[in-house]
Amino acid sequence: MSSTYHHSHSSSHTFSRPYPPTSTASAPPGTFSSGTKVHVGAHRVIIEKYLSEGGFAHVYVVRVPRDGAPNKHDIAVLKRVAVSDKEALANMRTEVETMKKLKGHTHIVTYIDSHASQLKGGGYEVFLLMEYCAGGGLIDFMNTRLQHRLTEPEILKIFSDVAEGVATMHYLKPPLLHRDLKVENVLISTSGSSRSYKLCDFGSTAPPRPAAKTAQEGRLIEDDVQKHTTMQYRSPEIVDVYRKQPIDEKSDIWALGVLLYKLCYYTTPFEEQGQMAILNASYKFPPYPSFSDRIKKLIGKLPGQMVRTILTV
Repeated sequence: MSSTYHHSHSSSHTFSRPYPPTSTASAPPGTFSSGTKVHVGAHRVIIEKYLSEGGFAHVYVVRVPRDGAPNKHDIAVLKRVAVSDKEALANMRTEVETMKKLKGHTHIVTYIDSHASQLKGGGYEVFLLMEYCAGGGLIDFMNTRLQHRLTEPEILKIFSDVAEGVATMHYLKPPLLHRDLKVENVLISTSGSSRSYKLCDFGSTAPPRPAAKTAQEGRLIEDDVQKHTTMQYRSPEIVDVYRKQPIDEKSDIWALGVLLYKLCYYTTPFEEQGQMAILNASYKFPPYPSFSDRIKKLIGKLPGQMVRTILTV
């Protein structure tokens, strides 16, 4: 399937979490109405319904007609993004190129096609067509389980799937870091009664980078990580780029530890103390809910060789 990234001129449009579904009645002005046909690269899709908006993106469920089968179609998700400048366009290009590299992996949301065009009023509009995950977002699923929290087997299944997705990125040559691993960036694919968990949102991906050698390099890295990472999931070398440590796969592995803790306790380990707790790798396990020592040890081991202090209640 092709990806077109040429800059065609088109008329200006008014402009995520793609779940849960939102009724068209509550859609903001400028959204595509049901039945609208849109060209995305080599695909012509039909808007089924508006789902949600987030940042500068509108997200839709669309029908994709099957070749040679006029009355059959597949369901997909269309992300429509307004980008104001070339830097934002480059972020979208990063997301597209990363999804193309990872296409076919079970635990990565599947890329289908994309298209970018320059708007008459300035800026760009990008369409990204991708797999529809019928189970919605992991964060929304967790919110349905506030009374009866996730069980340990459920948590280990989610974590295992996400870790496999991350490993796929790390095993690329050269490796890629996700850099924004969090429960909000995991979607649920369903098949009958079984669930599979998939990584999404690849706009922050980047190769590993060596430690900053100068103050100027440090400032550039600091600016970059401020834009592309989430505070509570940052590893010590991201929080303090001047400690002269490379930002590599270990940063994602640290974030996996935070994600696993969040699946267990519905909060992140450094929520209360903030940056100093991250730098000292200091956290505690709440008394409730109760989990096995095995899963607690797994949380403690995830940052690899980084020293951490575990304070148990």
